[in-house]
Amino acid sequence: MGWSLPEVTEKKPAPVWSPWVCLLIIILGLFIGLLVAVFKSPITGLPSLSSGYWLPLTTRTFAGISAAIAIYSFWWETLTVRAWNWNEWCRSTRLKWRLRAHQHLVILSHVFIAADIGLLSRLAHTQEGDNTDTPPLTLLPDAPLTPGISRFEQLLRHLIDQITPSIRRRYPSGPLQIIVQTNGSDKDRESQSFYRIWTAGSLPWKIEIHFQDADSSFDEWNKFVGSSTRAILVLAMHYRQPDDVLQEFATALFLMPPSMLNPGEQKNALRLFRAMPLNTRMFASELGELRDMALTPAGRKHLVWHSGLADAPRQSVSRVLNGLAIPLYDGVGTGGVIDYDTACVRYGDLAGWAMIGAAADMAAYGPTCQWLLLEGEDDAWAVTLGNTAPVLGQDRFVVPSPFPGGSVLMALLLNVGLYSLMIHYFPSIAFSWSGITLLLLSLIVTFPGLAILLRRVIARLQRPVFIRAARQSGKE
Repeated sequence: MGWSLPEVTEKKPAPVWSPWVCLLIIILGLFIGLLVAVFKSPITGLPSLSSGYWLPLTTRTFAGISAAIAIYSFWWETLTVRAWNWNEWCRSTRLKWRLRAHQHLVILSHVFIAADIGLLSRLAHTQEGDNTDTPPLTLLPDAPLTPGISRFEQLLRHLIDQITPSIRRRYPSGPLQIIVQTNGSDKDRESQSFYRIWTAGSLPWKIEIHFQDADSSFDEWNKFVGSSTRAILVLAMHYRQPDDVLQEFATALFLMPPSMLNPGEQKNALRLFRAMPLNTRMFASELGELRDMALTPAGRKHLVWHSGLADAPRQSVSRVLNGLAIPLYDGVGTGGVIDYDTACVRYGDLAGWAMIGAAADMAAYGPTCQWLLLEGEDDAWAVTLGNTAPVLGQDRFVVPSPFPGGSVLMALLLNVGLYSLMIHYFPSIAFSWSGITLLLLSLIVTFPGLAILLRRVIARLQRPVFIRAARQSGKE
């Protein structure tokens, strides 16, 4: 499934409360009261005003009119609250989805090393490349090469030596989460080697290490984006194994949550946003919603990387982007689109970090708004890099909660009825200070209480229906 917003249709607002309906109720009530007076009057004629016949009839008539107006207002309030609840949940869902997509970490420094040292400059068309040359397969060509865990240790030392000086400047000490993802299968040996190398360097940070398999998806990475309150160091590499024919790469990314930075540091910093699931069968609509999430300014030029896409979406990337009117860097890649599998190597799920490292490096050539599309065996992901804060925007306009007129009238009617019963059965209490105090307390409790109770009951009945509608929309 993709990451699209739940397409729950908003309900039409309830009909506006009409004073003409209340006027009609009053007229009908008076007419019915008059009919009752005529048909129940003695044969000798209508009773006189002093006979006491009219007072009970008038009381019952106005009580009936009040009850009818209260019921109409309560019914109107129920319809209005139902529509308001539903539409407010729709807006809140869209806002929550947008806030979720806007979660990001700031890339403060990075290192990206490719076996083909001219890869990025050639993609940016700042250096001519000789396509007849066989690209190198290994990093650090001057260093001795021993495939396997020794090569891992060699590249790890190099990455740590390259990235730690910039980390010291930005983050001299404190807790540090480290994520390590490689193509190696023996994670126990990699872990032992890592601790030995890190300890030997006498580095000042208190580390918490997470080793991930080569086929780990960005779903694991998202757990750090959404909940991290500490600095993060990502180390990813494809190192030489026996009988391995793929090019090596190594990348290191030092990231921090925006909350740990001052506004000046955040101003032009490169941001790595939460990876969002991508449904490649709905490629155009998914990229359209990625654009609508406003992670990067819509008017800015974009650079799009992709790896592992099936033939249909891979061949339609440029056409879909042009159809969505997304401006591209024509001078980078092929019209602003880079097929990483063709330009470099298809690394599978590990290509995600390879592209992120390359994209962070490519920002030095100008493209700061970049999309990375990665499809693996079981899932696909879209990752955004940008150097501007995402714009949350407003979802149309704020609609105030309906006025609880019906609840107030029903509460008033309830209290009048209860007080009438008290007068009838306990007149001494009703006309005493304790009776008046009890009436006032009842009014204080029932006026807001009935309105709150109505809203809670409606919300409790509606919520399962809304959740079912959101799930049936076929979204995440």
